[in-house]
Amino acid sequence: MLRSTIGMIAVLMLTTGAEAAPLTVQVEGANPGQGSVLIGICSGSLDLGSCRYSQNVQPPAAEFQVVFPDVQDGFYAIAVFQDTNGNNNLDRDQRGLPLEPYGFSNGTGRTAPPSFEAARISVAGPTLARVRVARSPLAR
Repeated sequence: MLRSTIGMIAVLMLTTGAEAAPLTVQVEGANPGQGSVLIGICSGSLDLGSCRYSQNVQPPAAEFQVVFPDVQDGFYAIAVFQDTNGNNNLDRDQRGLPLEPYGFSNGTGRTAPPSFEAARISVAGPTLARVRVARSPLAR
């Protein structure tokens, strides 16, 4: 009985002992006064449902920082877009190309849809990540 109790305590310590630290996202290339910037911190994929952390910010300048104070250590991808028409969606043309400024961590996704692995960053303690938002070079 004592061994099983010690074993359960050890498992609980391992599963709940993940550290949390601030993740600072440096957004570059925003257009102040042209809509809010939506920032998603995604885990496992770039699907909307996998973005465990998010913020919606009015950009004070073309370059600004947003702090996510308690991000669990792990691997994440950052997706950012500027919602120029205020509908809370990244608008796309008939080909599926973004019509609003957007960006991903590691500078991925400029000429093709990004993969989670290409945009993946490691968060282990306080982390700074940079994301540049820009219009799609392929959109009309």
